[in-house]
Amino acid sequence: MVARNRKEALLAELRTDTLLTSDELALRLGVSSRSIRNYVRNINAALERPIIASDHNGYRLISQKPTAEKAVGTQAEQSDPEQRLYYIGRRLVTEHDEVDIFELAAELQVADSTIEADLGRIRELLQSHQLTLSRSDGYVRIVGPERQQRRLVRHLLLNNKSIIPVLALGAGTPGIDRRIRALRAQTRLAISNAGLVVNEYVLQDLLLHLAIAVERITVGHTLPSLSGNSQTSPTHDSADPAWQVTLAVAQAITQIFDVILPEVEKQVFYDILAARSRSKPDDRSQISLNAEAVAITRDSLRAISQKFMLDLYDESTLTGIALHIQNLMSRARMGRMYHEPPLGQSFRRKHPLIHELALCFATEIETRTGARIAAGEVDFLSFHLGNQIVRQMEHGSPVSVTLVLPQYDSFSTTLEADIVASLPAQATVLEVITSLDYDWKSINSDLVISVVDLVPSPPAPVVRISPFLTAQDRSQISEAVNTERQRAELDNLRMNLISLLDRRLFFRVPAISRDDCLALLAGILNEQGFVGDDFFAAVRDREERASTAFGPTFALPHSISMNAHKTGIAVLISQTPIAWESPTRLQPWANGSASATLPESPAVRLVLMFAISPDGRVIFRDVLDSLIRLLGTANTVRKLIEAGTDYDGFVEMLMQLVTVE
Repeated sequence: MVARNRKEALLAELRTDTLLTSDELALRLGVSSRSIRNYVRNINAALERPIIASDHNGYRLISQKPTAEKAVGTQAEQSDPEQRLYYIGRRLVTEHDEVDIFELAAELQVADSTIEADLGRIRELLQSHQLTLSRSDGYVRIVGPERQQRRLVRHLLLNNKSIIPVLALGAGTPGIDRRIRALRAQTRLAISNAGLVVNEYVLQDLLLHLAIAVERITVGHTLPSLSGNSQTSPTHDSADPAWQVTLAVAQAITQIFDVILPEVEKQVFYDILAARSRSKPDDRSQISLNAEAVAITRDSLRAISQKFMLDLYDESTLTGIALHIQNLMSRARMGRMYHEPPLGQSFRRKHPLIHELALCFATEIETRTGARIAAGEVDFLSFHLGNQIVRQMEHGSPVSVTLVLPQYDSFSTTLEADIVASLPAQATVLEVITSLDYDWKSINSDLVISVVDLVPSPPAPVVRISPFLTAQDRSQISEAVNTERQRAELDNLRMNLISLLDRRLFFRVPAISRDDCLALLAGILNEQGFVGDDFFAAVRDREERASTAFGPTFALPHSISMNAHKTGIAVLISQTPIAWESPTRLQPWANGSASATLPESPAVRLVLMFAISPDGRVIFRDVLDSLIRLLGTANTVRKLIEAGTDYDGFVEMLMQLVTVE
């Protein structure tokens, strides 16, 4: 990397034991004095102790023995656009000074024009956080309140590909892993000692909040005071468990990071913890569950069960869900709901049906309580509903199996029992053939399992197994059943799509905005009698709750209410990518710790708008997951876009993709 070479050159210049000013070093290295200051700061941050000292006379090397690898750093080239966006955002939000965009391009080994395009995306991201990008010639910087800048840091961490977001804060800093884990242990211990309970996702969120606060304080960015005096905070009862934890955590931060947590930071942490924790009961019977929460939960579960033709109401699990709803209602009253999805944006893309049902569950709760459920809360509702949804969806039509086991004493009976015992739950034996004198072409099951070769071949796939049913045989059987399940799923998807697509609802345009796209498709669905006049508003409401864009290429907008006159799909292909960012839904907490819903998909080119009638609920339920999996790769969507110069070409390519072996 260019930056790496310049840092090495900087260290070489300083090893002469001569004091050099930033201007002198800049002249020797061919960079700006601002870049010299950045290099020095980055080199010092990469080591346990700073090795470059500075005063009014210039820079000098404290230690002659830094390892080049640690001092210079090992930052890899940011060739992936999303990773590059993350890197640029982190640089901008961390720097005190302006950032030279030409040097940034050199660091990342990309063209200046690429950085300019990235800055355009950065501006969109900043707008969703009420921040702006200030530019003066070739220098840029982020301008805006500290609370909003911390939300930006949070977003960049949660949407980066790092496994543990808090560790990404100190990437390249030796010991950060150890220190974060030490802070986790101290925070967990303090919470337990105070008699409080939080789940692991809350604990991770608290650590992320603390790590961001420590980083920002370290580089000189602090929150504004609560009342004009940064050392003043509301008086707390010393017996308050949440305040006890706050003081213990503040002490731990001082010990681990050598950072003193200001009073305003303590108050912010206290407010978050108080809203997200509960007292630890001695036993389950001490949990106080009010009748209102139980009634709301029971009615909401029954409502979405009816809407999606599932049975999600289970009295045995009602208490756990109702307790969660009770705590959610408490957080809503205090304005302390989870705004940032704790599972990250990828969860919704991997489990769209679970997310959709959880979102519908949230709207049912909203209807009954008057509270607006934040995006992050939907992920936790997904936890409570997910297992039941998956279990019932996997109970679909079983794969029918024919066994061909020629009669030989009790051998065939024993083998039959072994095969039946090893079959997956999604398979059922339709027929057992023990004679070789049989018309194999008359077999009408989905799958055949045979210990002999069958000539002529039956119309169904055949799994040829050993007479002794080995482990390999069992694996082949399981794989074949899964394959047939997937084939049946694609057949079902194909038939449903054929019934839902309509030539009158197909559009191909050179370019269009997201809002105009939604208005166009909702309008044509209304004109053709599929939906009522209120459909467009319902689609916009659904979009505000969570973006319907999946991946970087397609979107499936729809209404939460399944009250269309007819079920259908309106299709739009745009030759120019559509910026499909979610509308910003900022619901700031009093302490400023909330995060906005963020841009998720800036390059949608295929849009399929669903209109769902009451009798089309099962179709939507069955199609959603399958269609998203089908469109899950950019290559698949590219084929549809290229073939979709007209309706016939689009449908022909879609059917080819659905029937791919």
